[in-house]
Amino acid sequence: PQRSPSYGTSAHREQRAPAAPGSNARPPPGARLRVPPGTASSTFLPSPPRWAHPALCPGGMTCPVSQLFILAPNGHAIVYKDYRGELPKDTSETFFHELVEKGTSCPPVFTSEGVSYMSVKQSGLHFLCTSVDNACPSLVLSLLTQLTKVVKDYLGVLNEEALRKNFTLVYEIVDEVLDYGYPQNAATTDLQAFLFNKPVSVEQPSVTSVLPSFKPNPKTMASTAAAKSVVAAGQGLAGWRAGSGNEIFIDLVDRVSVLLTAEGQVRTFSVDGCIQMKSFLKGSPQVHLALNEDLVIAAQGGARGSAAYGSVQLDDVNFHECVVLDRFEAEKTLSLTPPSGEFVVMNFRIGTLRSERQLPFRVWPTVHTVHENKKELQVTVKADFPDKLHAVNVRVSFVVPKSVQSTTVNLPPGAAKGSQVATYSENTRAVEWTVKKWPGGAALSLSTKMVLPTGCDLKKEMGPISMAFEIPCYNVSQLAVRHLHIVERDKSYKPHRWVRCLTHASSYCCRI
Repeated sequence: PQRSPSYGTSAHREQRAPAAPGSNARPPPGARLRVPPGTASSTFLPSPPRWAHPALCPGGMTCPVSQLFILAPNGHAIVYKDYRGELPKDTSETFFHELVEKGTSCPPVFTSEGVSYMSVKQSGLHFLCTSVDNACPSLVLSLLTQLTKVVKDYLGVLNEEALRKNFTLVYEIVDEVLDYGYPQNAATTDLQAFLFNKPVSVEQPSVTSVLPSFKPNPKTMASTAAAKSVVAAGQGLAGWRAGSGNEIFIDLVDRVSVLLTAEGQVRTFSVDGCIQMKSFLKGSPQVHLALNEDLVIAAQGGARGSAAYGSVQLDDVNFHECVVLDRFEAEKTLSLTPPSGEFVVMNFRIGTLRSERQLPFRVWPTVHTVHENKKELQVTVKADFPDKLHAVNVRVSFVVPKSVQSTTVNLPPGAAKGSQVATYSENTRAVEWTVKKWPGGAALSLSTKMVLPTGCDLKKEMGPISMAFEIPCYNVSQLAVRHLHIVERDKSYKPHRWVRCLTHASSYCCRI
């Protein structure tokens, strides 16, 4: 049966004295409508008056959304909520047809037949809102992005299986986040008092099942250790803060964007990074996060060229609202009381290349002429990070010109079987070179031979070479957590602290 709006659910009914007949008394901002005794939960209540809408949205959104969908990768609706009854249930099919036709070029916001479609893609799932009014796209996209974070906080992981196993909890979340199409509250901490369903855990593949010879280290944990719900099983409405897992997870993530020339020179370089935190600490302890002592921030008065040699230099930073910066200027220490769920403590950006050591990979493309109509493209890639580390999920790809008649891809003779895979697709004319594990300091190469028509200039018609990779335990920015201190209430309070570093490619390209 179709569910009523959130202000009509029995869990949130408030006993308020009804106004006298004929009076024009207005309820206070944010007040929920009272459900008359005996009203069925599937009965739709009358729409609230138009004057109440701005009060329901402190941000000033005056145009509501009509529907909310959470779509699986195949287009099926896992979660569907119709707030205003203005559009048919199959509206999402128009969005999915547009997505299939345009693929990756499909914009996040578009209009078709008077209906606005606004979507956010996360973990293969599409969070979609539709509206027949002139709703603010940036506000809706921001709301959908926050909704993905809240759902992930309560489910632990965000995928199709977790949504299907916890669809009742997801509907509860959606009912609280949006009321009659207007945003209400999308903070994980504030929603705990209104959510009553417990999450159903989703089985994650263990490390021992994938690597039988792997011996656990008490000082390390699997990367999926933090993929659990903030709501502890068997606890009350106080939720996860009284749970059994007394631990905190910190992630230092660097997203690298580089453009290289064919000679290996750097044209553009930037790092967009963040410090993410997910806390399962008991109580509400204060956390002191100390960063590099030689940290220099240009936006706070430090000139780019005036910093000492070897210091960590950042161009711009911003912090979460819960961070106290009293000790940051002198001690480079952040003080905060972590809220519920996963959140970003600090965002930072580096806009220029400070040192050649900041380049994790170097790419050298070389074109050789085999004969008049046949040329060979030799791509050599070298890992420029310490040899004790390794990169995973490395993918090098490029598209050959349309005029190419045939293409042959060859790996070097010494390549281990299964460690490297090179393929060519005739439909997309794309060459893809995949390396599962790339050791630091190693140089690998790929040979691509192409048959071209007479007079074809390969360098002018070829597009750039792009790379995708992940380097665990490595930070291009050299930002590090010096120590993580949790203010303990007593001697028996012994929390666990886990810190992880990761560098991955945002846009890593080399022109030929």
